[in-house]
Amino acid sequence: MKRKLLEMKSLKTYFHTSEGVIPAVDGLDITIYEGETVGIVGESGSGKSVTSLTAMRLTQGKVEGSITFDDKDILALSEKEMRTVRGNEMAMIFQEPMTSLNPVFTIGDQIREAIRNHRKMSRSQTKERAIELLRLVGIPRPEQILYEYPHRLSGGMRQRVMIAMAMACSPKLLIADEPTTALDVTIQAQILELMQQLKASEGTSILLITHDLGVVAEMCDRVAVMYGGQIVEECDVLTLFTNPKHPYTQGLIKSMPTLDTNERRLYSIKGSVPPPGSLRQGCRFSPRCEYAQDICLEQLPQLENVEAGHTARCWLHTAAKEEVQ
Repeated sequence: MKRKLLEMKSLKTYFHTSEGVIPAVDGLDITIYEGETVGIVGESGSGKSVTSLTAMRLTQGKVEGSITFDDKDILALSEKEMRTVRGNEMAMIFQEPMTSLNPVFTIGDQIREAIRNHRKMSRSQTKERAIELLRLVGIPRPEQILYEYPHRLSGGMRQRVMIAMAMACSPKLLIADEPTTALDVTIQAQILELMQQLKASEGTSILLITHDLGVVAEMCDRVAVMYGGQIVEECDVLTLFTNPKHPYTQGLIKSMPTLDTNERRLYSIKGSVPPPGSLRQGCRFSPRCEYAQDICLEQLPQLENVEAGHTARCWLHTAAKEEVQ
């Protein structure tokens, strides 16, 4: 049995706004094991990024439930104790590197700061480590790039710098929030390959936040599909594509372009993701679901096993199980 590295149970993240209390994450359960890549997939507004920020204790919202990382109760740590975990044992690659990197400091300064915060090294040692990291993520001329500013680099190069900073202290868990969204297809493939190489060489676990099912197929061992602040389906990556159970997951997969069809238009799920907190009862997906029944509008289904290692939050499968019993 692999050891649990990160476990979030009954996780809820609320934001107090002028319109009332908004539940961005509402009762999430997910586990990541050592050496594993887990993807969280869903449309924008599903709560994916808030989940990752909550795991790092970087949200301003109210958090309930539990987060256990490497046998530490994350929610019980002081901010000082959390700073020793954040960036050292648990690191994050943000979606847009240009807004994450400081424009007035050189690349070298920013990488060396990440190292100095957690490692007792001399100035020359941090410089050598920064050069080593830039070389590790495939950046040419690392000795010169060390003295460049972020605006002088391409999007792909900036994202590689972000990965270098995240890997500076060899973290046990790397959280990647849409790490390839702003990149072209060629650079995207290079970044994904780099992350796989780092996982293989460092033994790092990865929590990958994305809306791209192609990235999921390429990178992940297990996948959690998220909608309306909740996980609606979770299984291994092969099962997700060959035997999806939840109507939302089926709709996402049908929306992917394929070469073996003559259809002129791509399939799309009708409607859009409801604003967080706008649906107070019933299944969150019911207003958009073609299989919706009266019970779907009235009662929220629980996340239940439909097969070994495969869970789904849907009344269709709950009713089917009851009929069998």
